[in-house]
Amino acid sequence: MHVIVCVDDRMGMLFNNRRQSRDSILNEYLLNKTNGNTLYMNSYSYKLFKDLNASNIEVSEDFLNQANIGDYCFVEDKELSFYNDQIETLILCKWNRAYPGDFYLDLDLNDWFKVQTTFITGSSHDNIEIEVYIHANKQTI
Repeated sequence: MHVIVCVDDRMGMLFNNRRQSRDSILNEYLLNKTNGNTLYMNSYSYKLFKDLNASNIEVSEDFLNQANIGDYCFVEDKELSFYNDQIETLILCKWNRAYPGDFYLDLDLNDWFKVQTTFITGSSHDNIEIEVYIHANKQTI
């Protein structure tokens, strides 16, 4: 599975059980990036995408266990270390700001290799950095 996570400069994902930020252009970008593959998320995250009328979104509270190879998972409020071996790519959408946070990405980026960086201009953020990582153990030479 390909995991998509939005983080701040300290790898924060949530504060007080709420997302730190959101951006409608980023959501459209992510839908285009999935290329019609299934995009899994829970009902909390679906609130961001419900008005985009995407037929490839699957909503389930157990989505990380349902996703298969090639599927995408948009993760806002789940720990990921248990799924480390199942993640094909890790896609970090970085707000490039330091927000208050109390729930953080629990993957050690030292175990991952950055293969791509893209910048987009969002609706609420002038500069959103999108980094794509593969696990260092899955890297092809």
